[in-house]
Amino acid sequence: MSLRNRIYQDHITVTEEQAQRLSYSTGTWYDIEVRPPKNKDVPTTLREFAAGIRELQTKWLKIRNASPTIAFEIRRHTPDKLTFQFSTPTKRLERKVRTQLSNQVPGVEFGDGVEGLPVGEESTAGGGFLTAGRRDWYPFRTDFDEPPVNSLVSTFHRHAMQNTSFVVQVLFKPVVGERVQRWLWKKQAYKQIQYLKKEKEQLWGSRSPTKREKRQADSIEAKAGNSRFHTTIRFAVIGADEYTKSRVKELAGAYNTYENPETGQYLDTVTVEALREQRIFDFLQAVADRSYSGWGRRFQSSLDELAAFVSLPSNSRENIQFAQP
Repeated sequence: MSLRNRIYQDHITVTEEQAQRLSYSTGTWYDIEVRPPKNKDVPTTLREFAAGIRELQTKWLKIRNASPTIAFEIRRHTPDKLTFQFSTPTKRLERKVRTQLSNQVPGVEFGDGVEGLPVGEESTAGGGFLTAGRRDWYPFRTDFDEPPVNSLVSTFHRHAMQNTSFVVQVLFKPVVGERVQRWLWKKQAYKQIQYLKKEKEQLWGSRSPTKREKRQADSIEAKAGNSRFHTTIRFAVIGADEYTKSRVKELAGAYNTYENPETGQYLDTVTVEALREQRIFDFLQAVADRSYSGWGRRFQSSLDELAAFVSLPSNSRENIQFAQP
């Protein structure tokens, strides 16, 4: 065992008081369990749905982003039950989620979702998050033959990691307001576009940009010129004990499907490790509260990228809660 592994912790043993705190979310949330139709065509990604629930809100003379944050969660509290849910901060937005999802996924059903984390006294708990491997103006993969979430669902089959519970959480919020930050992001993105398109000086003369560089420049320009979302992807891992870090890596492997070979963009894995147990509890509390709270290294995703991150499964795993035929 390395010195770092002896000093840093990647999980805590939850006390009764901590378990009680993690069992609920602060603030008001409307939790909607989503049951996809079984043996029916499911859209590869949910682009129309993502566009339909986007709400742009600002305040303080359009300086501050006041848009609502929405959570998409994949929960496996027990190996025999895998559920998908959206959580919204307002009743009106909950109705919009139900309407827009029904429009794009005929046959979908809804139930009551849950909040908090499935922890009890003496449970071990930890987690991690994903972040953009390259600067986030490089797009992730958005074209798929089947819903990309199928890869994660396969990882969560009922015979895998039977002693461990999981909550996979995607938080997203429209990019609006924040004029200085948006200007800086776009300035850097277009600077990269110019670099990719210009001639490159070499030791002997110069060369024209390659076809791949031109395609990369076009894809960055398309992302920078359209609406985007602040996005955070996090994992809470309960009951894995000393295997917490390996469980995080195993989940992260399912997200390799989003790697874009054209742009080189991918999702990098970070396991939450700390000298003090309180730091790990703070992370778990942020997941339970569906609050960014500085935990997650958020990145900007386009509408098409977000539509892939919140896709619904099309494979018929026995532990998925499907709509009744």
